[in-house]
Formats: sequence, structure tokens, C-alpha cells
Amino acid sequence: MAKLNKAEHDILNEIAGWKGRKPSFLNRATDVVSKPLNWLTEKLIPESVRSSAGGLAEGIAEKLRDFSQFTVDKSTVLKATKEYQINSETVLELKKASIFDLDNVSQDFITSNTRMAAVSGAGTGLVGWPGLLADLPALFMLSLRSIHQVAICYGYDLDEEDAEKGHREFELEYMMRVFKVATASDVIEKQRGLSELKDFEAGRIEELENGVGGEYAARHVSKNATSLVSQRIIKEIVEQTISKKAAGLVPGIGALFSAGFNYVYLQDVGEAAYMLYRERFLLDKKGRRKTINIEIE
Repeated sequence: MAKLNKAEHDILNEIAGWKGRKPSFLNRATDVVSKPLNWLTEKLIPESVRSSAGGLAEGIAEKLRDFSQFTVDKSTVLKATKEYQINSETVLELKKASIFDLDNVSQDFITSNTRMAAVSGAGTGLVGWPGLLADLPALFMLSLRSIHQVAICYGYDLDEEDAEKGHREFELEYMMRVFKVATASDVIEKQRGLSELKDFEAGRIEELENGVGGEYAARHVSKNATSLVSQRIIKEIVEQTISKKAAGLVPGIGALFSAGFNYVYLQDVGEAAYMLYRERFLLDKKGRRKTINIEIE
């Protein structure tokens, strides 16, 4: 437990302001345009594509547990911290570092991922629906990779040594809820995502503080429960993203959505991870257990 200085309190105020802001222009604009076009895109989407899209969410959720494990190298993150004179040998030790140094490291990873996403999605508009379906798994993998890298930057690891039972499932579910907040189309949806994250974490805190045992773990953080919740969240995100990217394939407006969609999408994901893990880092440092505090105008 440590007392936060003025600069750190300013960061918490910055995060509170971000929570109350509307989602980015991309999320709002694509949502506004894609809603009136839903009936048109449904007619334009081939039956084979609709069938593929229907199974896409389940396929991504099925592989979710492996995505971060195979795409994030903790040693790479730790090596990156050395460039900012952070002398931590383990991820857990990063929680003792200055948040201002860690911010620099996380921003570097966010920038790298946004560029990779832009390259990955560059050809989507050229090959049509098959390209969109091929691009979505890569887009989600990069999104989860970005969230996981930011989490590690602030000392939150999926596979901490000597972690309590259910730790990995908790961190995965936390990541998924950050992802959901990042892709919200309006401020109400963003509030719901933040509230869900708050309730999820509050339940975890209750388990730790009150010593709730197997019944809680079986109900909330078991492998099966985690899989089901992840599928629900992923399905929501997949459906929203398909709708938004689909608008970019409608003749006449494709240029508006295709070139920068993935780039800005990963910027939104990175910003949400950046804000929420910074808050978690500071409030953990302060010693307060309740970490997600929503202040919406």
C-alpha cells in the first residue's frame, strides 16, 4: 500500500474523464452508417458467408484460451522495459515501477499493433466478403495480443507463478471485458461494458476478501463458465464488427471504412486497455480493492 502523488491522482482523473466520453468517431460513425444498411448487407451477403460468420464467433472463442499464450512473449515485454531503465526481472516486479515509465512501454506496443492491424486489413476491401471473414480472426488476435501486452506492462500476467486457483480464468475474463468496452458503439453501451467489468471484478474481490471457496469458483471462474462467458462476449463483438466492416464493402462507401478501419479499431482497443490497466495499477498500488469506479455524466 502506498500513497499516490498528485501526478498519479491526475492520471485517475484523466481515466475518469475517458470513461464518460463517447466512443471514438470510428465506432460511432460505422454504427450510424451500418444500422440503416443492415437490411441491404443481409441481402448482399452470400449464404455461404452468413454460415461462415455464424460459426466464426464460436471458433474464435474456442481458441481464445490459446491466443494470448501463443502471441505474447513475456520476455519481449520485459526486454522493452529495459529501454526505459526499468529494472524488473519478472512481470510481477513491474508493479513496483513508475507508471510513467510503464506508460511509455505500453504505448510502444499499442503503436506497433495498430500498424500491424492496418497491414493485415489492407486487402480486405479488394477481395470482398471472403477477405472480411479471413481478416476478422487476425483482427481479434491482434486486439487480444495488444490487451495482453498492455496488461503485462503494468504487472498483470495470465500465468503468474504461485497464483491462486482461477487466476488465469479471471485475467482472461478481465481482458474480454476490456475488449467489449473498447468496441462499444455509443456511451450507453460503453457504460454497460464498464458496469459489467466493475461487477465482475467486485465478485472476484468478494471471493478474496470473504474467502468464498469452491462454490464461487465453480460458478464464476471454472473452465466451462469461462468458455461460455467468453463465447457470449466474443459473439457480441464479432456481430458488431462484422456489421461495421460490412458497411465498408457496400459499393460507393468502401473507401470510408476499408483503409483505416483496422488501424483505428486497434487504437480504440489499445486506449481502453491503456486506461483500464493504468487505473487498476494505481488503485492496487493505493491498496484499494474496488478497482473499477464508473463516473458517467
